[in-house]
This record gives sequence, C-alpha cells and structure tokens, in this order.
Amino acid sequence: MKPYLSDNFDLAFEWYYQPNSYLSVNGFLKNVSNFIVGGVTNQTINDVIDPTTGQAAVFAVTQQVNGPDATVKGIELALQHVFGDTGFGFQANATFVDTNRPYDETDISQTGFAVTGLANSANFVGFYDKNGFQIRAALNWRDEYLLQFGQNQNTGSFGAEPTFVDESFQIDLTSSYDINDNFSVFGEVLNVNNNKQSTHGRFSNQLLDVFDYGRRYTAGVRFRY
Repeated sequence: MKPYLSDNFDLAFEWYYQPNSYLSVNGFLKNVSNFIVGGVTNQTINDVIDPTTGQAAVFAVTQQVNGPDATVKGIELALQHVFGDTGFGFQANATFVDTNRPYDETDISQTGFAVTGLANSANFVGFYDKNGFQIRAALNWRDEYLLQFGQNQNTGSFGAEPTFVDESFQIDLTSSYDINDNFSVFGEVLNVNNNKQSTHGRFSNQLLDVFDYGRRYTAGVRFRY
C-alpha cells in the first residue's frame, strides 16, 4: 500500500463586524493521490479445491487498495451573530463539496473507485447564554454520501458493491444553569425529532440497514473546585 497523499490549497476570508460576531468564507482545493478504498477481488488461496466442481476454489477477498488520483473542491461558510447584550444569538455553517471522480451507480462495469465520505452539510445553532443560564438548540443536516465499497449483505460475488449513508437531519437540545461558582445543573435531549439513520446499496430502493437510536435524555449536576 502506498501512503495517502494530498496537496491542499485554501483561501479564507474572515470579517469580525462586531463583538462576538463574525462571517467567514473558506474555499479549498485538494489534489488527492493514492486514495485508499476498500475493494473485493476474486482469488484462489493455497490451491484449495472446490469439491462441487473439482476446480480451484475462488474466494472473494476484501482488502484495502490504492485508487487513482482525484480532486476534491468546495466552500465552507460560517456566520455567528450575537444580538447585543441580550444573551441571544445563533451560529450557522454550511459546507458544499464536489469531486472530479463522482460515483456513477448506473455504471456496473466500472471498478468502483470514488472518493468516499463526501457530502454537503449544514448546521444551525440558536442559543441564549446570560446570568448563568444557557440553552442551545442545534439543527444538523448531512446529505447522502458514499460510505465504503463492500456490504455486509453482499460477500463479494458481484464485486465491491457500494454502501451509501442516507440523508439525515437531527435536532438536539442542551441546557444548564449555574447555581453558584461551584455547582451547576444540566440536561440534554439528543435526537429530539427521533431521526433514524439508514444505509442503502447501489440504488436508493436497496435498503441495507436501519439504525433507530431514539431520543436520548441526560441530566446531572456538576461540581467545580
């Protein structure tokens, strides 16, 4: 295996237009070589014979391989604004990415290379933080993306089939109150909207896995000394 290499170019702009508030824009370009992806190849091993055919047995071997070069480009946007001395404010950010080596799920003849993990995403956080009390509501979105090549449901008979993670949107709430300089109480509710995570294969109707974690509640007391 050759090491993963990347030549990175970034150009950023930041504007701090008032206390605790700013706007930033960052463009990036990454030239990637030796990108490492999972692949499945059919191999014979130690001349093992398949008793059903009398011929050399063929095994589907999953392993990491170096892919061809690729380019990844995108832009990151971020904004934080605080409304004077009210304690209210918000944070928002978004990332948009693209590549010259997208995965074409309709081409079943290709070897299956593509840059994995690329997805547009956005987050918005509204908050209040004043007089020892704070509460935050976070909205998190991520578009569908290619996770890997290979599936638990497919042992390799048809090659390195892709696994996609479906689009997801989740809302989280956190809050705390400082009783004094030493004690504070806190609570949080994660996945308020009961978002379910799922994956699919080459096409969107090929459901692979569904993960239903439900809402998660946490409460407690903190002591500092």
